[in-house]
Amino acid sequence: MDEKKFEEIIGFAIHREIESMDFYNKASNMVKHSGTRDLFLDFVKQEEGHKRKLEEVLAGKIELGKIEKIPNLKISDYMVETELKPDISYGDILRIAMKREERSVKLYTDLNEKNQDEVLRNVFSFLIQEESKHKYYIEKLYDDEVLK
Repeated sequence: MDEKKFEEIIGFAIHREIESMDFYNKASNMVKHSGTRDLFLDFVKQEEGHKRKLEEVLAGKIELGKIEKIPNLKISDYMVETELKPDISYGDILRIAMKREERSVKLYTDLNEKNQDEVLRNVFSFLIQEESKHKYYIEKLYDDEVLK
């Protein structure tokens, strides 16, 4: 695969992480409760970690590595996304976050399935894994703290 195509794809993924960081930052400034604000700021940090890892891949500082199978609790499969508003509940925050991560996993899965280049497939598999980890983390929070 040519290097320019690789850089474009990683750049696209970095842009998606920045969009998520911006969304969660905006959400943290919009909500009234400090605990809710802290949760959104935690999501910002996690997205920043994804962005940093992608930048390291782009710079050749880390290899994509072995792809792990991430559990899928499928909680978000049965949810309708809610609207972000100042008095949003903890459960609704997690629902919004789950649906955002679910869309990212779906996007990278679709791109992976449509691509024949082995290097690109490895990149998309890596991105699917990273987004799946975040989705699992959020679904686990929801399962442990909202559905309990």
